[in-house]
Parts: sequence; C-alpha cells; structure tokens
Amino acid sequence: MRATTRNRGRRSAVAALSVVTLGASLVLAAMPAAATPAAADGPSASIILGELNEENGLRQIEQGDGTTAPVTVGGLSARATVQTSAPAEHMYFQVDDAIAFDGAFVACLQVEYFDEGGATFRVQYDSTSSAYGSTGSVNRTGSNTWKTAGFELMDARFANRENGGADFRVEAGTAGVTLHSVKLTIIQNDDGVTPPCAAASPEPEPVPPRWKLKYVEQFGKPIRTEASPWVLDDYSEPVDDFNDDNGDLYRLQLGPEFDAAMATMRTYRQETEFGRDGWLTASLSARESGGRVDDSYTDTAERPSITTESLKNAGSVAKITVPNHTGGAIIRNTEPLPKYYRIEYDLKTLDFGGLRDGSLFYDGKYNGYALGECKTFYPWVGDPNDIEPADPCATRSVREDSNEAYNAFHFMSILDFPAMPRNLAMYHWHRKVLMDQFSPAPSRNTDGYDVCDSRTGEKYPWDESNRTTVNMLYFTGSLGQSQTFVTSCDRRPVSGVQKSAVELQPELMPKQDYTFAIERTEAGYTLEVSGNFKNVGEQTYRFTRGFIDDDAGVVGANVPIFHYNVDAEEYDGQFNTSHTARGAFGSKTWDNQWPAGSAYPDYFVIGEPYTNVGEGQARIDNIRLYVPKK
Repeated sequence: MRATTRNRGRRSAVAALSVVTLGASLVLAAMPAAATPAAADGPSASIILGELNEENGLRQIEQGDGTTAPVTVGGLSARATVQTSAPAEHMYFQVDDAIAFDGAFVACLQVEYFDEGGATFRVQYDSTSSAYGSTGSVNRTGSNTWKTAGFELMDARFANRENGGADFRVEAGTAGVTLHSVKLTIIQNDDGVTPPCAAASPEPEPVPPRWKLKYVEQFGKPIRTEASPWVLDDYSEPVDDFNDDNGDLYRLQLGPEFDAAMATMRTYRQETEFGRDGWLTASLSARESGGRVDDSYTDTAERPSITTESLKNAGSVAKITVPNHTGGAIIRNTEPLPKYYRIEYDLKTLDFGGLRDGSLFYDGKYNGYALGECKTFYPWVGDPNDIEPADPCATRSVREDSNEAYNAFHFMSILDFPAMPRNLAMYHWHRKVLMDQFSPAPSRNTDGYDVCDSRTGEKYPWDESNRTTVNMLYFTGSLGQSQTFVTSCDRRPVSGVQKSAVELQPELMPKQDYTFAIERTEAGYTLEVSGNFKNVGEQTYRFTRGFIDDDAGVVGANVPIFHYNVDAEEYDGQFNTSHTARGAFGSKTWDNQWPAGSAYPDYFVIGEPYTNVGEGQARIDNIRLYVPKK
C-alpha cells in the first residue's frame, strides 16, 4: 500500500490517503495514520502448466474428478480439464507445506486462463470453515485470449483436506477450463483493508490527471427560469418504454389500475439553460391532479424551483427547493460531458431529512417532509393491492409508517441520458455511479445498514448516526440494478444494503461546506468527497473503479460499470443482454439492452430527481468542469 496526501488548498487540514487496488480498480480512501501497510514480500508458490509442469512450491494433482491433458493454446503451454464421470471438471493443486500449512492465511491466487466460451469458473479452497470454501466466479467472454483472474482468499487453511490431498481446486462445471499458470502469494502484515491481490502485485503509482478549468458557475446572476414555459409531457418521447413514467413495467405489475391512475394526473416540465454557453440546465418537474393532495403544480408555492440568492457566510448560491415530494429539481450538463472530465461543486446547506439536534422533527417537518396530508409513492408501485387510482393516500407512505419510507438527495450521480426528474424506479435503471444521502424513516428496516469510521477501519450501525451520511456507489452488471458501496472500511466494493462512507455535519454549514467530485479517466470512474466530517474531522475520501472489474475477489471478474461506454469505440457488445419483466398481468421482453455499437454519453445530476419521493431544499455553489490538459 502506498500512502500519499492531497491538500485542497482552502482546507486547513490535509487528509492522509492510501492507495490500494481492487482488481482493475484503484481506491484512495482516508485511512488511520497508524495503519501498517500490507506486505507484498510474503512467501509465494507458482506453477507453469504443460506436458511437464514447472513447479515452484505449487504442485498440480491428477486424480479422480481432477483429470487434465497437456495442450498448447494461443502460443502457450497449458493443461485443460477433461470430462470424467463426475458432474464437474476440476484442476487440483497442493501448496508446499513449507510455504503454508494448517493455519489461517490471507492470500492472493492468480490464475492465467484461456478465455474461451461464455461459461464461468471459480476456485474452491481449503478454508478455516470448510475444505471447499468458494470464491466469486469468473465470467468468460469468449475473447480467445489469455487473461489473468485474481482470487482473494481471506481465510485459507491449506491443510491438504481436498481430494488427493489438495489445498485448492479450479472448478469449471461441464465447460472445463484451460490454464497456463497459477501463482499463490501469502500476505504478511495484512492491514485489513488492502485487497490481497493489490498487496501481492502492486500497481505502479498512478499518474494523476492534469486538468484545466473549462467552465465554472458561481451563481452571481439569476437563473431565468420564469422565461421558460412549463410544458405538458405527453410521454411521446420516453427515455425507455420499460419503467419510464408511462412504462409497460407498471402495466405488467398493476394492470388497468395503472392507466386509470395515470389518467387522473398530468406531468409538467420546465427546462432552463444557464451559465456560459448555456452549459448547465435547470430541470424541474411537477404533477397536476386538480388540486388533489399529490398536486405539486396548481399551487405555484408547491412547485419545485432552482433560484439564486445571497447566503450569509457563503455569498451567491443556487437554492434547490422541492416543497412537495411529487415534484423534482435537478441541475445537469446541457450537452454530453467530454470523454474524460472532472466535475465538482460545493454543497452549502442540506435539508432532505436526517436528524437535527437528535430529532427527526424540526422546522415543522418530519425527516424533511412537511406534516399533514399524506405523501405516498403513488402511482409507481409494484403491487396491485397498493394502488387505488383515485386515491393517492391508499398507497404506501414515503414519510412514515411504511417499510419503504425515506428521504434522499443526489449529491452527484452520472446517468446514461440527459436527465429530467422522473419516478424512482426509472432512475435506478440508468445510473452509472452515485453519491447520495439516503435517510430511511424509523419505520423502514435498516438491519445491516452501517457507517464506516475511517479512524479505526470499523463500521458502526447506521441507526447510531445522524442519518445524514454519504453513500458512494458503483452500479455494475449488464442491467444496472446491482449496486455496490465503497468505503475505507472495506477491501472491495460491497453489494447489498447501505454502507455509508462517512457522516456529514449539517450544523456546520454554510460556514463550512463539502465538496463533491466525479472524474472519468482512462482508469475508470472516481468518486470523491471532502470536508469536515463527524467523528473523523477534515478528510478527503476518494475511490476509483475500473470500467470492467477483472478480479473475481471483488464483485466477480469481467463485471462492468453499467453503460460505461460514452462512445461506441469503448465497447464491443460483450455485455449485451435481454430483460424479461413478469407481473400479475403478463410478461414482456426487452432485447438488446447493451448492444455493440451503442454509446451512452455521461450526464451528471445534482438535486432531487424523483417525482414520487423526496422533499426538502439544498444550496450549492461553484460548479466546475475540468477537462484534460493537452
């Protein structure tokens, strides 16, 4: 692990940064000063496979369900598994007992394999809990080239307990696998954070990009939204016909009740370009329903807005206001972002839920929502029993008393389309990366939600936080629905429920602010936040993940960031797939969700983008776009 520091200039403290590798990814995260770097000089064993194996502390074992044959493929000697009477093909290996035997080891296993076909393979190793502990799987892509996958073994025992006295095996189902070499490295002085394969094979020190400022918006002039008309959206130009506001997904789930509900409301949108060359767009959305409780349009005081104002201790700022949860307000780039860029801004105030002085009740609100009339997810829900077309109050609450209730704010996200505020589910299928605040109500189950304390490298329950935390996420897979959280308490991205990187301190704002940034470089996408955080003080948290993860110990080999390619040249179609949705009222398949020749330019979003959840206000300043220096 390499340590470095970064001084943001205007900050009085300098955060200690450590650089570690996650597969194809680099992660820079604030770390305790006393952390001991993981060593790459532990004992290692290797083997080159062929007609006569070249063994160096690692022996390949021929036995039973682990039969192989020597081959030459792609110019390299190798061994390929052979089908036997067993249900799966394996290749077994034994570690020299002088290197590792009957202990508790952290290790990196690197396997050089021929990438043919589309099947998966994995490693099963003698672990402290099982003789056949399993790793993540490698997804082969049929490139017919040699590739290397790294497997992170966190609890290896290596007591020769597998078939034939082996310590681990490569398991490849009925498709088999062809290997050229295998290398095992035992990690000494494991620091609990650095992924083992990063310690075993450190990447060269990355050369930081050199940026030049292209645009800056400091909100010294009013945003003339009043000059832009509110336009009725007739849904004739949807982003997709899957789960956009009028998407078929809801018809499959809700049947005629969905169309009946949509007939009771209309969506109006307003877009205003501003800034030099009109490089930014203020995008607003509101719902008209004849003055019903979910109406955010008829009464102009209920409409979302983006305005400028002078804020004490902060100067000119933009104020993003969503007084009714059926409205939405975001700032985005007008034209696609360049291929490589850094976009950043300063968050001056935040009021989208969370605790204030230890309570969710403050300023006449509850978790950021106005009290009184019902506030629900209507009409975009998944259960036909959860919707009554003429009564929004029959649907689950977003504010309280439901297991779905929450408030939220997008600090910054990157989407694959020029965003307008839309329903919650639709956004979930178009995000690439995201930093957000997600503040569930106490009625929502938050079991497993954690916050990282980078001083100790340990997590604590999210319910013990001020409920105003920063989540930093990458969306992986071929359909964009798999979310992975990154924190400085984890060796790798973590899937599942919320894992927050750090807590904000809203009471310090606007005298102190927070800077959020996203970069896209040749190395991948970088998420960054700086400021004075609860428990840890002044820190910069910075995480980078490659476009395609090549390490099975992270989230599975060859797992992409969703729609990462901003031009067709970056992508060959290998992750294209179809999607079939099924509901109580039928099923439908959408083909070619990521075809060859496709391109998904980047658009950033700052604000509250959902039109059926989220309410409050925030102030921001100094939106800056940087491009590479030539």
